[in-house]
Amino acid sequence: MTSAQAQPTAPTRRQRRRLEIELRLLDASKRLFIEKGYDETTVAEIAETADVAYGTFFNYFPAKSDLLAAMGEREVAELSEQLNTLSQRPGPIDDALTLLFDSFAKRLEAASPRERALAAKIQSTTFAAAPADRDLGYQEAFAAFIRNAVTSGRVRADVAVETLADLVASAYSAMALSWVHMPEFPVRDRARAMADLLGETLAASGSSSTR
Repeated sequence: MTSAQAQPTAPTRRQRRRLEIELRLLDASKRLFIEKGYDETTVAEIAETADVAYGTFFNYFPAKSDLLAAMGEREVAELSEQLNTLSQRPGPIDDALTLLFDSFAKRLEAASPRERALAAKIQSTTFAAAPADRDLGYQEAFAAFIRNAVTSGRVRADVAVETLADLVASAYSAMALSWVHMPEFPVRDRARAMADLLGETLAASGSSSTR
């Protein structure tokens, strides 16, 4: 039996409005956390900067700390989009890994000390006690990337997709953690070394490489 695939329902006006206010609160809070620091920023300041009523804030985030969790979720969503784009890019897997790690390194290098402090706050507050669905979302983003590369013949098929995805995801997380906790961490050099090593490890036998 065949049937037309269900099309996603367009968001309602109310849903669009809710998303708009949520994004305004997130953008305002991130800007203030970087400018003033997390502990020094009040909910009242966030609401004023986002141009929403003080009480409206709590319709979206039960507490200020929930903003950090939302920021972490946003980062995972953006990473998932990047991995999806890279998975559709032609060429050897080491090229895709180099783009992934090098772009991350450039972003970390460009971050200010206050942005680094915010990243540390997000990690310490949310990632240690991350809900299972977010952990799964992070892992699945890498698993989908590896799965597509295996299907296209760019990544070896003799090792489980989940194992290879864990390898890449762990290296990515380790780089972020090292950058947060070690001010002199050579992020660009480590990013290139990680990409090279992972490219050699993941590449399918006989696949072309730029190395």
